[in-house]
Amino acid sequence: MHIIAHKISNRAANSRFQHSAATTSKILHEVLNAMMIFQKEMIVPPKFDQPPGPITHHKTLREGPFKEVVGAIYGTLISASIAKDEKTTYRGRGGGECFQNVMVICDFNMMFTYAVAGWEGVAHDARVLSKILVNSANNFPMPPSRGKHIFSS
Repeated sequence: MHIIAHKISNRAANSRFQHSAATTSKILHEVLNAMMIFQKEMIVPPKFDQPPGPITHHKTLREGPFKEVVGAIYGTLISASIAKDEKTTYRGRGGGECFQNVMVICDFNMMFTYAVAGWEGVAHDARVLSKILVNSANNFPMPPSRGKHIFSS
């Protein structure tokens, strides 16, 4: 968790915890595998049948600009460590740094209800979203057509 939270190298973690590179790498992979299982249980699609809690408690939000909103969608770039033969695909503008896009949906309790990562390089949020929507394997939680909305920046 320390490696993930502080974006430190394997070598720095070896020094910090006084373990070999093999041990640090093995434990990091165990944590990553556990996080993959954890995300399947914790990131759950929203239920569109009732308004979110914070909205129902505040009349201004319930009847105002957030009347039919069920969440917020956000896309961002994160630095990526990419294999040498794939770096060109993930390269951003200038500097040669590699990126991948991450798109998430949060509900009004700031809980993730959807996340997808891995889009190569730099792309506009609308482009990433349109590609997510056309691929049914992404299981995008589409709100019902009866006036529910997801806000984006």
